[in-house]
Amino acid sequence: MPGNACSDEVRRFAESEQGRQFLEGIRDHLKGHTITDVEFINSDEGISTILRLSNGQCYAFNDEELYLETLREQFSGLFREIAHNNTLARKGDEHDE
Repeated sequence: MPGNACSDEVRRFAESEQGRQFLEGIRDHLKGHTITDVEFINSDEGISTILRLSNGQCYAFNDEELYLETLREQFSGLFREIAHNNTLARKGDEHDE
């Protein structure tokens, strides 16, 4: 199964010396600092989260909960409405030309 192979590969990475050092660097970057602001930006996957820390640094990440496909499933009615409104707007633009 591809999912299991991916999971095994991630586990092996996290258990490797380089992987542990990399993850420890992220931990050190975040640990002991207060989140002073949270921003959301568009990304290829959906919506990315940016945490602004008390030391002036930022930490950006993607969460499965904010992937476009997840949002489409959770808010299907809203996405249908958005698509409908976009279609109407395009038709209106065509008439204006």
